[in-house]
Amino acid sequence: MGIFNRISNMFRAKVNDTLDNMENPVELLDQKIRDMEESLNKAKLSSAQILGNVHEIEKKMEASIKESKEFDEKVRFAMGKGNEELAKKALEKKLEADKKHESLKASYEEASKKAEVIKKNLRDLEEEIEKTRNYRDEAAARYNNAEASKKVNEILANVQTSNNRINIDDIERKIQKKEAMAEGLEDLRTDNSLDKEFEKLKELDLDAELEKYKQQ
Repeated sequence: MGIFNRISNMFRAKVNDTLDNMENPVELLDQKIRDMEESLNKAKLSSAQILGNVHEIEKKMEASIKESKEFDEKVRFAMGKGNEELAKKALEKKLEADKKHESLKASYEEASKKAEVIKKNLRDLEEEIEKTRNYRDEAAARYNNAEASKKVNEILANVQTSNNRINIDDIERKIQKKEAMAEGLEDLRTDNSLDKEFEKLKELDLDAELEKYKQQ
């Protein structure tokens, strides 16, 4: 494979990935259903003419049968009256009607087969549309669940990432440092209070000093 073919394949792959990320599969299914329904309506309009032709041929067949019977009765009537010439003419018309019927019958059978094929294709298309509709509903539910799960996972991942940015051990060390500092300040405060007590002891006791004078 040449370098240009490889580049072309890579480009197509990237384009397909981009389209996959951009396109909503449920919307694509909705469009597919609309396209299929439009095709079905067009097919029904086209098939209506073919089915109409079948009915038209069927009516002509019935008319040819009726015509044949009428000329058959005329043949019998003319023969009954002894008019062979008129009977022969009526017979010719009967045979023409029979021939016409046979031709129409062949056309009818062929048109009927085509009509049955068309009817089957229409039924198949309708079933395919119904299956697609059902799958669309299922796909929509799955897609919505997947989207919701994706959002939840993104939120959880973001929380976990944010937690990773904060080092619990560092926070604990900072708290312990603050606590130690507070304890140290408390000790200083306690020591200072003791010093004051001792300072009080060092204050001059006038009574004791006066007692010394008495003892002299």
